[in-house]
This record gives sequence, structure tokens and C-alpha cells, in this order.
Amino acid sequence: MRDDSVTTTKQATKQAKGSEEHRRQMAKRRARFLELYDFTSGHGLEIGPLDSAISDKSVDDVSYVDIFDNAGLRAHYGDDPNVLVDLIPEVDFPHYVDGTFRDLATAAAPGAPYDWVIASHVIEHVPDFVGWLDQIARLTVDGGALLLAVPDRRRTFDRHRPPTTVGQALEAHELGQTRPGTRALHDFSASVIRLDPKDLVRGQPIPGRDRRVHPTLDEARRQVERGRAGEYVDCHVWLWTPTDFLHQIQELRALGAADWYVETIAPQRRKAGEFLVVLRRSVDGQAPEGLVEPAPDTDLPGWLYDDLAPAHERIEELEKRVRRLKERSDRLQAEVDRLRARHPRALLSRLKARLSRHG
Repeated sequence: MRDDSVTTTKQATKQAKGSEEHRRQMAKRRARFLELYDFTSGHGLEIGPLDSAISDKSVDDVSYVDIFDNAGLRAHYGDDPNVLVDLIPEVDFPHYVDGTFRDLATAAAPGAPYDWVIASHVIEHVPDFVGWLDQIARLTVDGGALLLAVPDRRRTFDRHRPPTTVGQALEAHELGQTRPGTRALHDFSASVIRLDPKDLVRGQPIPGRDRRVHPTLDEARRQVERGRAGEYVDCHVWLWTPTDFLHQIQELRALGAADWYVETIAPQRRKAGEFLVVLRRSVDGQAPEGLVEPAPDTDLPGWLYDDLAPAHERIEELEKRVRRLKERSDRLQAEVDRLRARHPRALLSRLKARLSRHG
């Protein structure tokens, strides 16, 4: 299931908006990535661009890897209203060749090593993201960059789902999972909701169960049965908040399960349902020279802290408002004190009435 297929009933499809509007949106998106890392230099790889490539072959030295070649992608997505097949770039390295699947490290090996890699809304779909990160590490140079766009589970259709854990990631890696398993398929299908991130910014409450896409468990049961039968059923396997992601990369590295350091986690735009990350590959097991990872905001588990953060922000906002009102009240009281001895009682009464209205 594609990310934009269940986000909200109010959003128009890409085909309805048209190719030119999508190009304008992608130009803005490219600019956001370039603020974090200059991929106009060096040799790069973009994973799964489909019709929304961040890089541009006319400007960047980049190769594209995707699940199928261009003919296969056009055939697979030809009827999808949220895919503009005319914007799919030329795929250099398809995973499937003559019906045989090649993993990322094998498929993209002819162009390696890469100075940078881009993957936008990919990592959350990967059944074994620990193994996926390892494959990218094998494809990149020492200190190479991995730029990610990652959904923020608090602001997407995953809002009703519990956070995923390092233990689950380690288990998926040990099992060598190549398809989303029962846990992911059930949790996704049973809990997915219709949600527009902008509604949360406007102060709308978190949607309840009545906004779930599948009101019964029949769809969850069906998707799990498809997966058990050996079919690849796409879904969000992993869920993060920015703090969660930082903590989990650090924890995986401490366990020897990841070769990546977090260089940057971009500030969350309030109306967006994602956050951007720049990871850097280790150099001889150490952080690249000069890299200092962002300090964790809290000792709490990331999911708990990030869920509480909006409440803390609201409290701080109200406290600032109280301070401003107190300062205004103090100024008015000073005016009353100054005028008390010099003005008639009637005027003083009016000033006190004014003070009471603003106090």
C-alpha cells in the first residue's frame, strides 16, 4: 500500500494535480535535502525514486535503483492515480532481472562505491532494515552519507500503532526476513487511519477508531493470510519519531549491528508528516572526523518523550502568555498608583475598571 493512498480523503491524487504541480513540489523538496547535504558533488545512488526522485541526473552524478526496470514500473503503476509514470526516471539497476530478485548490494554493485545515497520513504517498508543499512554501508565510501526521509508515526496514518523496537529489528535481521511478517501486516491493516497532518497543526484532536480505514478485522486477517501464503504484501514495517530514530541508531551501533552515525536530524516542519536524517558511515569503526551526534533531548524512551512533547510545548506557550499578561497588569497597576493622588475619584474608578478587565 502506498503512503499517500490512505492519508486523507480530502487530498487530490497526483494525477488530478498534474505533472507540473508535482515537479514544483519536488523542486521544493530537493531544496530541503540540499540544505542538509550537497549531493550536487560526488557520485550517488537514489533508492526507489519512482516518480518522486530527489536527485536529478541532469545536475547530479546519480544512479537509480528500483524494484523493476522502467517497463515493469509503468506496467505495475499504470493504473495508480498517485503515480505519474511519465516522471519515473531511467532505472539503472532494477532488483528484478529476468524474474530473479537481486538484493540491494548486488543490484547496485556495478556503480559502487558511492559518496552518498538517498532514500525517501523507503526504510519504513524494508522488512529487515538492519540488513538494509549494512548493505548500504558496503556500497558507500568511508564517511559516506545516507540521506533519509522518514515518516513521523505521530503525524501519519500510523498514529494508532505502537512504536517498533530495536529488539524487533534484531529479530527480523536474525530471521533474515525478506517480506513483511505477521506483526507488521496485522498492526498496519488493523490500525491504519485516515489522517491529514495539517489537522493536528490546526489543533484538531487525534482521530478515533471511527477514522480507521478498515472498521473490522477482516482486512487484517486477509493481509496476514496473503503474507503467510508467501505473497509480498507492502506496508509500514517500522515506526519512528525523530528521538526514537536517534536512540535506535545509537543502540544498534553499540551492539555492533550498524556502521552509521547520525549527523543531522532536520527540524520537523509542523505541517509535514516526516523528518529528514543524514547518517554518515563509520571510518574504521569510528565516527567521521569532526562529526558530533545530536544530543538526545531526554533520558525517556523516544516514543514516550515525543508523545509528551506537544503537551510541554503547549504548557510553555501558556506560561509565556501568563507572563505577558502579568507584565501588562503590573504596568496598569503602576499607572493607577501614579494617578491616584492627582486625579478625581471618577477617573480613578474608570482606570480600576480598565485594570479589572485586563487582569
